[in-house]
Amino acid sequence: MKNQWRLVVGIILVLIVALFAILNVSEVPVNFGFTKVEWPLIMVILGSLFVGAIAAVLVSTGSSMQLKKQVKQQGKELTTFDQKVAERTESLKAEYENKLAEKEIALAENKKKIDSLEQELVTKLTTPPTEKTL
Repeated sequence: MKNQWRLVVGIILVLIVALFAILNVSEVPVNFGFTKVEWPLIMVILGSLFVGAIAAVLVSTGSSMQLKKQVKQQGKELTTFDQKVAERTESLKAEYENKLAEKEIALAENKKKIDSLEQELVTKLTTPPTEKTL
């Protein structure tokens, strides 16, 4: 649909330029500073239009090149930032894994202590009292 509208607008513009060219066929003097020529008015107008279009393309090309350069630079900065985030994430992950391993070791030691104390308590409760304990 968008391309159809562009085609319609393009055809309308071509018709307008053609009508304008038919209406402006009289010769006009054009002074270039070093020479003076007589050209049809439509040629002067179209030449001016062409020179203006070239100037606009050159200006927009310069701007787009700047924008592309800026996008590329920001992409590099983003990649660097992502690498720093990944490195920091990995270091924090390793740090917390070490802490978790230490806690698991401490937990296992405490479990062993609890098991040995339970075993000692069971042993004391299940052995018959001796004379010395009375």
